[in-house]
Amino acid sequence: MKKLFTLAAVLAVAAASSVSALDLGDIKGTWQDSKWDADWTFSADGKIHLTSSKDNSEVFTFTDNNVQNFKLSAGKTGVSISFDCKETERSYKFTKPLTLNADLDMHIDPEWTNVDYDTKIKFKK
Repeated sequence: MKKLFTLAAVLAVAAASSVSALDLGDIKGTWQDSKWDADWTFSADGKIHLTSSKDNSEVFTFTDNNVQNFKLSAGKTGVSISFDCKETERSYKFTKPLTLNADLDMHIDPEWTNVDYDTKIKFKK
């Protein structure tokens, strides 16, 4: 419960201030996308690592160098992190809804199709 409130507080404070690309502050943790056997890890070094849940191999790492339009925002539905990546040709949005669990809603918008990917990713650690 403390982690959940800490995450929400950190996101809200970061959203209120001006933030440069991938300034994740104290946001740390790993969330699993079970549909794709993928782990999304927000790390203290300001990177977002996408790895395989099966063998922990790196799929992609999002950094200041490959992310554009990074935003933290807070609204009625929760707190969100969003960014674009030209290299992957996608836009990403992670939202922490106003719920008591630590799961995130993930939205991925590929540039080459109108079919978006929406799923809930479960907090792992």
